Amino acid sequence: MSIIDILTLIYLVIFSVYHIIQGIMSVFYSEKAIKFNEKLYGYKPKETKQLIMNLKPWGSLALAIGVIGLIVALDINKYFIFLLAFAFLLGLRIGYRIIFRKNIYDYWQVSLWQNWRTILIQIIGIILFSLFVINRL
Repeated sequence: MSIIDILTLIYLVIFSVYHIIQGIMSVFYSEKAIKFNEKLYGYKPKETKQLIMNLKPWGSLALAIGVIGLIVALDINKYFIFLLAFAFLLGLRIGYRIIFRKNIYDYWQVSLWQNWRTILIQIIGIILFSLFVINRL
């Protein structure tokens, strides 16, 4: 395994475990998920009642992404093509974090630094996932 392969696998496992934790917390412990995300991302929602209802379907999707990611990690050379879908997901997240950065700050009170830190982590994922796939084609 190359260094890119190892880093990709590490990123994928962290990405997957993160989504599983987010998913479980969002579906079953929505109020705690809000506090967890406040610590992780720095956001402070103005309204939580509707957010708690939204966290349940979002959490279900996060949980599914996490489980799929761990399945891919078990045999990354066989299922590497799924990394493109994860890279696409990260790209979408980067897009809305850039396009809606003012709204993210105004509504969620996420600082510019916290927003760009998350974007950087997502860019690293796109690079690793893309390089892994390119090396397999």
